[in-house]
Amino acid sequence: MKVKDMGEFTLINAISDDVIFDPTTVIEGIGDDCAIYKSTEDYEQLISIDTMVEGIHFTFNTMSPYDIGVRLSTANISDIAAMGGIPRQIVISIAIPPTMDSAIIKSIYDGIKYQCKQYTINLIGGDTVSTSGPLVITLTIVGEVPKGKAVLRRRAQVGDCIGVTGYMGSSAAGLDAIYHTYQDTNVIIQSHRQPQPQVALGTYLRHIGATAMNDISDGLASELHEIADTSNITMLIEEELIPIHRETMLISNRLGNNPLDYALFGGEDFQLVFTIPSESLPAVHNQKDITIIGQIISKGDGTVLMKGKDQSIRVIEKKGYNHFSHD
Repeated sequence: MKVKDMGEFTLINAISDDVIFDPTTVIEGIGDDCAIYKSTEDYEQLISIDTMVEGIHFTFNTMSPYDIGVRLSTANISDIAAMGGIPRQIVISIAIPPTMDSAIIKSIYDGIKYQCKQYTINLIGGDTVSTSGPLVITLTIVGEVPKGKAVLRRRAQVGDCIGVTGYMGSSAAGLDAIYHTYQDTNVIIQSHRQPQPQVALGTYLRHIGATAMNDISDGLASELHEIADTSNITMLIEEELIPIHRETMLISNRLGNNPLDYALFGGEDFQLVFTIPSESLPAVHNQKDITIIGQIISKGDGTVLMKGKDQSIRVIEKKGYNHFSHD
């Protein structure tokens, strides 16, 4: 059934079931002009927003509607994780072409609600409007963090170690695997279609003293530069220490690409990059999904350096990979 045949309120009713996963934080959910939620005593509130536009941020050629819902949720939840925070509530604004099949919209919301259930987040409201196209979805997320404990970009210190969670470049490599219809790269394809936010590791890193943190949405190089610029420091990372999944290496070999380009400039991995004092390293090494890749070597102007396998040192550009530049 087309959205125009279904009607606004019937559509809203169809996507508004099974949306509260932590009722202890909600006073009033969907149904009034505003939702009412409870904040936690001695916590500060976090808020972030992301928009995805069909044809720019996603295409149905490479992702299912369900995947799109998962990815949009992950992008927002990951922002909260990067502050060392706990995600709590979301609201959604969606602009839908009237001729779109309502089953597509329901599937997108199913993906969103799946992520909400995984991370105990409530969907407490939103707005639904018509557009001549394309489909546009905006998600706003509210989270919280203990007072004064949010992990900011501007607090990295000389001597801190630099670390990352997970693998770098898997999402971008996964997209290339999709375009080339490879059947033996399921891990990186899943990393592109349904990436997962690192909420637990973000909270853990806050607990053990991370001084600065970013989520990797625009590529490792770009995120390192954001920390280096804001903290006024110079970083040195080591090429051999950057974690790259074996499937990314496989795709690189097949396509004649440099796996390091995926890792540095790929983006949308939604892993975390952070800085942490050296005395916290024993706690870092207790986590198998965290890798130390470098160190802050001096105060500076935001320069990011990389030591290559041949021990040469070069400046890393501040740029990101455009996932949707493919024909």
